[in-house]
Amino acid sequence: MDHATTKRNQELQRQWYGAPLGELCRDLCGLFGMTQSGLAEILGVSPAMLSLVMRGQRARIANPDAAARLSAVLHLAHDVRAGTVPPGEVVDALAAIRANRTPGQDSLGAAVTQPSPAGEPEGDGDLCFALRLRDLFNARAGAAEILEAAALLDAPHPGLAEILRTCGAGRTDEAVDLVRRLAPRPEDGRRGRS
Repeated sequence: MDHATTKRNQELQRQWYGAPLGELCRDLCGLFGMTQSGLAEILGVSPAMLSLVMRGQRARIANPDAAARLSAVLHLAHDVRAGTVPPGEVVDALAAIRANRTPGQDSLGAAVTQPSPAGEPEGDGDLCFALRLRDLFNARAGAAEILEAAALLDAPHPGLAEILRTCGAGRTDEAVDLVRRLAPRPEDGRRGRS
């Protein structure tokens, strides 16, 4: 990979995440006393993939679950530095982030429903909708971009900002709760506005 592409990827990372991922990941490893392989395990990516992103050979982590976990680890680091998460709770918090969503499961460990032969989701429709919405957001932007967009919308459109934050960069169970709270239901005639 040429130097110009690496620089471009690092500049994109700076726009999306606030700094190149190499800097951010080294900072996270130092703060939490873990190796790069340990961080990769929490994110749910291979150490080689994390290394490519850290060196700027890839601009972002393409896996939406791993990108959401990175966002959660960055938020945890902020909370640890702010003193809102005590050091004794960090190991459990990191384990919870790692378990947030694994292939075939939602963040609560329940099986993710598969589409029926007709292409319609079976099972929990709110879960399916929340997962599709998150996949849609993450196909277009990384967690940092989603959070940045939510911050821009906070004052003029707080409801939209909440949807972006929760469904685009939040935990699956929180997204399902939001969908259940806001989505219109044919039986009650709600319009979904807050």
